[in-house]
Amino acid sequence: MNYQKRAIAAGVAMAAAVVALPAQAQSAFQPAPSARGLDDIQVTANRLPQSQTDVLASTTIIDRDEIERSQADSVIDLLQNRAGIELTQSGSPGTTSSLFLRGSESDHTLVLVDGVRINSATSGGASLEFLPVEAIERIEIVRGPRAAAYGADAIGGVIQIFTRRGGQGTHAALDLRVGEDSTTKQNLFVTTGDTDTRLNASLFHRDGDGFNATTADNSGERDGFERSGGQIGLSHRFTDRVSGDFQALRQNIDTEYDNCYPVNALTPVNDCRTKGYLQTFGGKVDVALDSDWQMAITAGHFDEQREERYAGDRYSTTESHRNELGIQHNFTRDNGVDTLGVDYRQESLDFDSASPYAGDYAKDSRENYGIYGMMQRQYGAHELTGALRYDDDSRFGDETTGSVGYAYHLTTYQRLGASFGTAFKAPNLIDLYGPYGNNPDLDAETSKNVELFWSFDRDAWSARVSAFENRIDDLIAYDSVTYLPYNVDEARIRGVELSGGWQGERLSTRLAITFQDPEVRQWSDDYAGVEKGDRLLQRANRFARWDVDYRILPVWSVGTTLSASGDRTAYGGDTTAGYGVVDLRTAWQVTSEVELSAKLENAFDKDYALVDGYNTQDRYVEAGVKLSF
Repeated sequence: MNYQKRAIAAGVAMAAAVVALPAQAQSAFQPAPSARGLDDIQVTANRLPQSQTDVLASTTIIDRDEIERSQADSVIDLLQNRAGIELTQSGSPGTTSSLFLRGSESDHTLVLVDGVRINSATSGGASLEFLPVEAIERIEIVRGPRAAAYGADAIGGVIQIFTRRGGQGTHAALDLRVGEDSTTKQNLFVTTGDTDTRLNASLFHRDGDGFNATTADNSGERDGFERSGGQIGLSHRFTDRVSGDFQALRQNIDTEYDNCYPVNALTPVNDCRTKGYLQTFGGKVDVALDSDWQMAITAGHFDEQREERYAGDRYSTTESHRNELGIQHNFTRDNGVDTLGVDYRQESLDFDSASPYAGDYAKDSRENYGIYGMMQRQYGAHELTGALRYDDDSRFGDETTGSVGYAYHLTTYQRLGASFGTAFKAPNLIDLYGPYGNNPDLDAETSKNVELFWSFDRDAWSARVSAFENRIDDLIAYDSVTYLPYNVDEARIRGVELSGGWQGERLSTRLAITFQDPEVRQWSDDYAGVEKGDRLLQRANRFARWDVDYRILPVWSVGTTLSASGDRTAYGGDTTAGYGVVDLRTAWQVTSEVELSAKLENAFDKDYALVDGYNTQDRYVEAGVKLSF
């Protein structure tokens, strides 16, 4: 294949350029170490373990302690209104969700589970509603383009979810919870291991009656849900130089929703149902080839199935499949790290529909080869990063992306920096070859992003101010008459993020405030009602989240989360009103083996919407017990 040859040639040239970069002697000036220890280490931004204080990108870590403390039911609850992040969901738990990171489109954020992409091969978005919090060890959020590291889809940023890990000794925990709307939850986590081998497994189940999905439905019916699954992890150190790990996750889902059209129906019905699953398998082998040369070999597999049933009859079944392979080399220098890597991705889909209007996918698979290089250097008070990547896609062609960043240490604890990066989004298979209308000549959506930041990190304190502008060209729109996709639109997103927190022995708090202007710069005349200067749909100009937890006694803690958002422009020109929601929680460690907890969501019973015309959870009470062995 010609595109394979071009990818290899570009990779060789890039490898030579990166290796030729000089390595200077490291200065005595060093940033202050973080007081947060291992919880401060992240791997997503540059695909290798680093302290957040050594990363120029804007990042957030949500660790297992915070997940358990928050008593969150879903990944959507964990991410909502954090710096740069907005989410929508069309009804009860398990219904379709969309994520908008820094005002970009819902398919402009790359989502990984243990390094494996879970973005759909059809729509390009990730089914966050399919992911169980019970199986998650930590979540890493990286804001801003990361295409030079990961290739397509990372225009807004990258979110990586790591599943649970094992530890030394044998331990188990059983979580049992009950809530309103006949909600029940069960979760069992078991781990065993020693210094060389560790094994863990999780089983989880949740179901409930839910609530009525749409505001137009006056029948009083509820849209219920059920999800269940399991997770397993295994790691082993073969020698002092070689180690490996394997992770697998499976989540089944069955959820009801409203407003679908059965075959040949002229009006919508509220008897709609999605059944399906998401599963990932990922493995990695780390090899120390030398004291300053580390190699990682990775492999992953992803499957997602969605079966839609309308009025009891099967309407369609869509399956996404993806295989991935990668080799990465990290070279440690006296004052930094060089990285060289190559990866391969093959994805395909299966589609079947009872609709007389649906055809077949003209082409239902694609391949992508990527070669990348990254460098990081510190020269006294100066930090410099750079990355370059070449991708060749078998369906739409090749793309080269890059990034560069610089930071200056004003003091031991403060940095001032700037970065520039390019990114792209490969056209989705449904747009290129889909059954309802397609355009195989689509170009990739591309972006250019500039960011300025100031950060502070000292002991328990952390703060960051980031100002960014992201210009996205060749956005894919749809003709209002033919419904065919085409490249025409442009958007400019400007914003400022304020984030920070305190992590003390008793008090922990984290605040994030986002101001943004996601603006249409050019839009097709065929798309009625959209003009230059209009706000991008379903995005707010401002939103915030404030989490506070306090340990009153060594065995008793309380906490609250305040989420707020301004209004958003809805489809059809309507406006979805802003909102403010308060959640409360408490936990009591009765003994070392028994913990009781409870939460009150939407404490003031706020009537609000994330998507115009769809309901959200009203006041909700839940309690549970955790038994540790």
